[in-house]
Amino acid sequence: MPVSRGRKPKKKNKKKQKSPVATEPISYPSWFDEAIENILDGIDGTLACETARDLEQATGELLGAELKRVLDEENDGLDFDLFFAALVGDVSVLAKTEPSEALWRFLHGLLAIAAPGVVPVLRSSITRVKAASASLSEWPRSLANIEATGDVWEMRDVYGTRLAVIAAYSYPGVYLFDVDMSGLCEPAGGGVYDNVEQAAEAWRKKLGDEAAEAEPRVVTDTERLTGLVGCDFLLIGDETRAVLDNWYRAQRRFEDLETALKKRKTPLPPRRSFFDDADPAEMARPFADWHIERYGNEPDPVIVEDLAEEWMGGLVPDTRFLASPGRIRYYQDVIGDWRDHPHRPVAQALLPKWVRWLGERAGLPSALVEGMVAKATK
Repeated sequence: MPVSRGRKPKKKNKKKQKSPVATEPISYPSWFDEAIENILDGIDGTLACETARDLEQATGELLGAELKRVLDEENDGLDFDLFFAALVGDVSVLAKTEPSEALWRFLHGLLAIAAPGVVPVLRSSITRVKAASASLSEWPRSLANIEATGDVWEMRDVYGTRLAVIAAYSYPGVYLFDVDMSGLCEPAGGGVYDNVEQAAEAWRKKLGDEAAEAEPRVVTDTERLTGLVGCDFLLIGDETRAVLDNWYRAQRRFEDLETALKKRKTPLPPRRSFFDDADPAEMARPFADWHIERYGNEPDPVIVEDLAEEWMGGLVPDTRFLASPGRIRYYQDVIGDWRDHPHRPVAQALLPKWVRWLGERAGLPSALVEGMVAKATK
């Protein structure tokens, strides 16, 4: 069943440690030690990297592997921001005691994906390693000042509930944000590519037929990026390895993009709740009219309003009148969780008609509409 972000229960098996990036002792979850040790044991792998982009990718994967492990093992205290700060603290100690080429590279990899709060510690550690080492690779330095250019493109799948945002950066290259807007906006992966065309092709290949005809469009109205802004990066618990490999990088690249667009005087839309401005009558009335025309009778207005209210709440506003297989799956779970709700069986029975109405309204091919109806009937 869908769960609100951040609802994972917390255990109390924490111990006091002193974080080098904090002024007071912080209570760290017990899984931090093993995860940090595993990451530090793996930094020699950065010695195989030949380019800055390879190094950034390797760093993301090194961290992502541990995030996935601790998530799958159902650890508590899954504060990934605090974990990154703790990792940076331990790395800063190594910069004083064990400076090396591998650590030099890893520090730059972290710097490329770090949140602003830990950047000063990383820069200080990089300076310390540089001063203590006679010969270090120069090319990792290009990761120290990545910026977004402000050029951005977007794509949507045939249903309109999956969003790709492609933004240019000073790699050179572009970063692909993959956003699932089926329910609450969720990151679905990401990656760095040489150019817009390469990123677009990678996204089309990932989604298959659902995005086969999608083409990137230059973003002139940043409201088109509302789904990206709506990604809160709060854990659900079923995140994929691809999402976790990009957990920190996607947030950093978003901040870079946000900064660049502000400079261009074309800021991203403000962060806001998508639950506060939904009027169920906007969907309930036209659905009832369609139902009367299609089936010759009016559905129970109370149930229709309940369904409309549930459907609209939390969705990116310009996608509320869209249906997709992912959205159907999401709302089947949501309606299935209407425990002891007297209207649940009728709402479940009404869902296939609701989906048909939306599919036809959106002008989807009949094969896609029938496929969604069949899915909603299960």
